Amino acid sequence: MSEYIIGTLVVMGIIALYMLTFLLNKKTDSPGDYKIDAIKCGACSNYACGVKQQFSEER
Repeated sequence: MSEYIIGTLVVMGIIALYMLTFLLNKKTDSPGDYKIDAIKCGACSNYACGVKQQFSEER
């Protein structure tokens, strides 16, 4: 029984850590003086990329 509790706590901890880092990354601003070409931006496939969101908001 205690193995299941420990396993569940570990999985819940990993999920909580993922959610926390996701939220903190979303709040992080990109450098203000660095210009990125929106058309050529393909450095990652992350749909929640803050840089890509800024480009879509500016259009």
